Amino acid sequence: MTITQKSYQAYPKLVTVVGAKSGEKVNYMAAAWHTYLSHTPPLYGVAIAPKRFTHDMIIESGEFNCNFLPFNKLKLINSTGRISGKDCDKIEILNLQIEQGISINTPFISDAYAVIECKLKQRLNLGDHTLFIGEIVHAVEKENAFTENGILNCQNIYPTFYLSGDTYITIDKSSINILPHD
Repeated sequence: MTITQKSYQAYPKLVTVVGAKSGEKVNYMAAAWHTYLSHTPPLYGVAIAPKRFTHDMIIESGEFNCNFLPFNKLKLINSTGRISGKDCDKIEILNLQIEQGISINTPFISDAYAVIECKLKQRLNLGDHTLFIGEIVHAVEKENAFTENGILNCQNIYPTFYLSGDTYITIDKSSINILPHD
């Protein structure tokens, strides 16, 4: 069997916008390859190709954040992955509203319903991507974005999922099913 992108069964995948700051330069890029890795210590991983501008910024700064934006910010999310920060200032071009990071120097995107701030603990070169493993040092959550049980409140927040190419979806309120707890 030949492995092609069509045979990847990992999609849909929640999108994050990875932020990094090196010196005075700040950059953001959309990423679908990311995941929690550990509760204790709290670790989060993002896979980024070395050709991406954000890749070297994370190595230089030793930190990154993951900004989770709602579906109504889809054009902004997609643009962060289509424009290179090497030659421009994405904050200016995309009119990004940012706030100073809480526990790291990298600012986060104000429109995010959740932000994970990470200090780089390890990086693994895996094929054509580097897996950046960060220890979560702080999390920012918008009010009413999560239930008291810590579950994303999909009555208020419509998360953005990536399918492939420039194709995205979200969750419809009518598709939410809560199973009884045995």
